[in-house]
Amino acid sequence: MTDIDHPDAPVDGRVARRERNIENVLDIVIQMFAEESLFPTMEQISQRSGLSLRSLYRYFPNPGELLEAAIHRHRELMRDAGHLHRIGQGPLDRRIDDFVAMRLRLYERASAVYRAGLHNAPLHPPIRDWVARARDDFRNQFELQFDPELSTLKAADRQAVLAAGDALSQFDAIEYLRRHRRFSVSETEAVLRSGLQALLQP
Repeated sequence: MTDIDHPDAPVDGRVARRERNIENVLDIVIQMFAEESLFPTMEQISQRSGLSLRSLYRYFPNPGELLEAAIHRHRELMRDAGHLHRIGQGPLDRRIDDFVAMRLRLYERASAVYRAGLHNAPLHPPIRDWVARARDDFRNQFELQFDPELSTLKAADRQAVLAAGDALSQFDAIEYLRRHRRFSVSETEAVLRSGLQALLQP
């Protein structure tokens, strides 16, 4: 049986090869982020991936699009890691434990890409928008998880507690504790848990 019998076969092969090449390149960029290479160049990525610079530019016309695609791929891969089961349900202590464990687990797996997003955001508006959405998603998740407590507060108090809890549990705060204060994971966990208990317990 020849390709004439199946005229789509070569095209399908090229499409599959192209998709594999793109996924490989994006995974390499994510790995470079983890190695603290927050501004990888097209030349560095070409050399690391073994893909010619010409082919790389054919897939991604500029470095910004490549970085955006890598961040998007990583976000999709991490989607389940940031999920909370039974969000907003159960005793407060258990919800705090679940929330803190999830947020730290996600930080350990996604902080390098988030850090790269922060560094590249000033030059790439789509990445800046992604950082803003990620922060908003974190705030919304906090609000849903602790709605039973927040809903009992007066409007001004609710706004203050929501803002404080959100600020405490954003990646930016965890980054400060883990990288700048050099707290261990367990020490950071204790800080977050104590802070949330102080804010939310009646």
